[in-house]
Amino acid sequence: MPVAALAFFLGALLDPLSGQSMPFDRVAYPTLTVGLLVLELVLWLSPKNMDKTVTTLVLTTCLFFLGKLVYLLYFFPADHAVQMEMTESFFWIPAVYVLSLFIPSLKVARNITVSFFTTMTLCSVGYAALNAWTLQTGGVVFALIQMLLANLTLLALTHAFIGYKDRLSSMATQAETLQRLVHTDLLTGLPSRLRLEQEIDDAVTRDETFSLLFIDVDGFKMVNDTMGHSAGDDVLREFANRLRGALKNRDLAARIGGDEFVVVIRGDSPAQVTVLAQQLLVGLSLPFSVRGQHLQLSASIGISAYPNDGQDTATLLRHADAAMYQIKRTGRNGVRRFDAALDAELERTVLLSREFQSALAREQLRLVYQPIYHLDTGEMSKVETLLRWTHPEHGDISPGTFIPIAESSGQIVPVGRWVLEQACMQARSWREHYGWAGTITVNVSPIQFAQPRFVEEVRQALLLSGLPAHKLELELTENAVIQSPALVQAALCSLQRMGVQITIDDFGTGYSSLAYLRDLPIGCIKIDRSFIEDLAAPRRAPQYAVALITAIVSIARTLDLQVVAEGIETQAQLEAVRGFGCDFAQGYHFARPLEAAVLTELLDHGQPSVQPHWQKRLN
Repeated sequence: MPVAALAFFLGALLDPLSGQSMPFDRVAYPTLTVGLLVLELVLWLSPKNMDKTVTTLVLTTCLFFLGKLVYLLYFFPADHAVQMEMTESFFWIPAVYVLSLFIPSLKVARNITVSFFTTMTLCSVGYAALNAWTLQTGGVVFALIQMLLANLTLLALTHAFIGYKDRLSSMATQAETLQRLVHTDLLTGLPSRLRLEQEIDDAVTRDETFSLLFIDVDGFKMVNDTMGHSAGDDVLREFANRLRGALKNRDLAARIGGDEFVVVIRGDSPAQVTVLAQQLLVGLSLPFSVRGQHLQLSASIGISAYPNDGQDTATLLRHADAAMYQIKRTGRNGVRRFDAALDAELERTVLLSREFQSALAREQLRLVYQPIYHLDTGEMSKVETLLRWTHPEHGDISPGTFIPIAESSGQIVPVGRWVLEQACMQARSWREHYGWAGTITVNVSPIQFAQPRFVEEVRQALLLSGLPAHKLELELTENAVIQSPALVQAALCSLQRMGVQITIDDFGTGYSSLAYLRDLPIGCIKIDRSFIEDLAAPRRAPQYAVALITAIVSIARTLDLQVVAEGIETQAQLEAVRGFGCDFAQGYHFARPLEAAVLTELLDHGQPSVQPHWQKRLN
């Protein structure tokens, strides 16, 4: 604007000396000089008014050019050189188009330029219509045509560039927004897990000493369950604010999911990091004010340090997590440094706990089936459904390892529902295609059985599969049936009315009581394999095992219950349990747990046992 003001000032000063002075210029040049200087002053005093200033500038210059064009075409004396006057001012017109794209948001200025070109075209067409092509007017019309074509080109290029610039700006804004969303936790405003991992990777690349604090909020689940997720979100936001306030500028706090946070502490010694962690505990333990209530929460903090406790991001996070998990197991509200010697097995448990969360979705779980044979007829009367987990890196995980993990995490509920549905559908398939008339048995966790909708889930599984209810047998442990007797009895009676059979698994190892055998609708008990193992182990005092098995069978006969002996691995064990009067038996002596396809093939060939010769030894 100062340069343009200088141009108009020189025009006002030198135009009279050139012999081309005209009344319009003598008024317009000084006016525009002052106007441009005023606009420059406004912009200097208030930079935030850039949009308004530029729009005003565009409007002013457009009015100047239109005014001069109208004056030249309709009011300028015929004996003057119109074309020369046009070249004096109109070569400044491109500046108007440039100004219109100066700021992306100036849509008003761009509309002004379009209106300006349209009006200028109408004025030119009007002049051509009023004046025939003569020697005097032909040059003016030709100049107008050239000017309009040049302006049309400039206007088209300008608006095409504006569109491209707007799209580019929009794409850049979207990319920046997405980048910010990816690297920021939307709830707390802290960096996300991705940003955290990048920071740790960079620090490892620079071989920079740092420590990780893995922080878990104690009792957060209770807040969500009792006050709702909105209250839980308020707690997490306040928790994040306290973390920010307690850290130095060079440190980084991130939320990696749920109520878990990770802090990167740079440069401090392990002792200093431990002191800082203790200070964080004090700050985080202050009451949280949520919806007029004061909540007292605490935190468990696990620490790992680079390079002593790991050489990469995944290892460092896993070790800090393992140290935090140990705090959880020993009382919460504490700080613990990772100890490789003590935490190796715990780390594996923590890893498997996290991996099991997605095992079902990733199709890592599968079912196998172990036959249960009737000891009098030798028929495969039942098939027990067993769950297996094959991890892509760790291979087959023992049920003794992952079932407690599933129960403690609550994943046993959806997994148990899936097992129940799949087992019922498989049993229906064997029944429909191969004529197998046996019963499918499914183990039920105490946690799964305690769910209010468990009976309804059983009903839905039966409806979905089309399996008759009396061909489904649920195996419960003694621990499951002794909790909340009234609720247990109501659930079991509902299942009995449906026709579902109930078995007590591992009988004799829990809190055995004749009362629940008498009062609850139980149809079968399974003698635990540990008693069977003792029968063939002289050093384990088999006489006690014999006495216990005899007592169990006697009780079952009195209460009209069936008895299954599990864990049969030898012929001697088989003969013993048959002598005791057991009704059914299962174990490796007959068949190991089989894939559904293998058992299907045996049924297809009329050979339900992989060892059909054992039946001969029963008689």
